Amino acid sequence: MSRRAVATVGLCCAAFAVLAGCSDTPVPAPATKTVTVPPSTSVSSSAPATGGTSVGPSSAPGRVFDPRTMQADVKKVLTETYQLQGVGDVICPSNQKVTDGSTFSCTVQVGGEGKTVTITVTGEDGRYEVGAPA
Repeated sequence: MSRRAVATVGLCCAAFAVLAGCSDTPVPAPATKTVTVPPSTSVSSSAPATGGTSVGPSSAPGRVFDPRTMQADVKKVLTETYQLQGVGDVICPSNQKVTDGSTFSCTVQVGGEGKTVTITVTGEDGRYEVGAPA
């Protein structure tokens, strides 16, 4: 192969690399994105409560997340923040303790397909992160 042919091939490859980097297509959001849900009424006492009263951050240990509230919050995050269409039922396990650093999974229907969402507790005050469905 002549020097001229090698130079032409090299220039073509360089041009292709430059053009590939200039795409108008937006880069998709990373699949590992998480959204932190602030503490709300999603934390309750493991002891019997009267009138369904929620427990605040200064409450006694032994608190657990209310699965119904968490399910509604997770669905809202998936729909509004992750902008997913067709989010159906969300099922989170009951009796999940409010323990900083703990993780557990909720199952969710997205477009009729079963997915898993990882929940990571980010403090003793009831905050948690909602991971992207996998």
